[in-house]
Amino acid sequence: MQGAEHSALVEIVAKQKGCMLCDLAVGILEEIQPDFEPGALRWQVVDVGDRQGVVRHAELGRICGRLPAVPSIVINERIAFDHIPDMEALTTAVRRAIARSPTV
Repeated sequence: MQGAEHSALVEIVAKQKGCMLCDLAVGILEEIQPDFEPGALRWQVVDVGDRQGVVRHAELGRICGRLPAVPSIVINERIAFDHIPDMEALTTAVRRAIARSPTV
């Protein structure tokens, strides 16, 4: 990844893009993103309401050993929360994930 030695990919597992809790998680990520090197924090919504999201949800289930709940937060292919957390908890989890991610 260019510009960042450590990184985190946050996947927001939701029933549909634009859900209120999903928007809350995205808002938190947008707010904390300037605290990190460019490219260190990325996120995407895994919309289990469409085919691509269903496929990714199944992949995450294989990778994580169980299907992530809907809604939930997966960070660097590990289930971090079986719900949408508050700002402090999500920020702490992202910081820890970035700190322990492998150097690129």
